Amino acid sequence: MKNRHTTIAIVIAPFLALGGYILADIYSTDEIENADKKLIVTDECRPVNNQCEILGIGMEMHLNFNAAPVDQRLLSVELNSKTSLDDVAMSLIVAGTEVAPMKMKNTGDKKRWILDIMPIGMITKNNLKIRLAVSYKASLHLAEFPITY
Repeated sequence: MKNRHTTIAIVIAPFLALGGYILADIYSTDEIENADKKLIVTDECRPVNNQCEILGIGMEMHLNFNAAPVDQRLLSVELNSKTSLDDVAMSLIVAGTEVAPMKMKNTGDKKRWILDIMPIGMITKNNLKIRLAVSYKASLHLAEFPITY
């Protein structure tokens, strides 16, 4: 009986090793592909001053606020892109608490996106972040970055 189990183990072991190798390759390939899908803010993001450039593979966007964010006051946000985007969603994070993500509205050409969002919580110059999700060429591109104003 022991010989039978040993024989089965010897026959199955190479297949298990090969399967593990293939799964490890798939996992590492996914990590490399997802690294390309991160959006980058080129410098300090100051959307009130029209100084917030966001870059991704094949994308260049600019984020603008019409005024400084204030607790419980509607904030108009505009995202302009040099390329047509499939979809955009955004949320604000105030002192670590995220306001529910909202889909931005396309103004018709898929290059200009707008959103009115309500910041909730005590906003200071150091505790506000943007979380942005952009769908471009059927891929999701993500960013989270602090806002300075």
